[in-house]
Amino acid sequence: MAVRRRQLLRRCGRHYPDVGAAPAVLDIESDCYPVVCLPAARVQELTVLAKRAGFTEWARGV
Repeated sequence: MAVRRRQLLRRCGRHYPDVGAAPAVLDIESDCYPVVCLPAARVQELTVLAKRAGFTEWARGV
């Protein structure tokens, strides 16, 4: 069964808070948007690093 990307992210994202994690999307100004999972406590660090590199980051569910 094929699962659409958005559905997969929502399904996974529902369980991330249970383990202290957060999904985030990186806008690297390309045709793709890398999705990463990291400890929720480090989302701010990712935001700072993404901004420093000239990219945008959207944390989901934090």
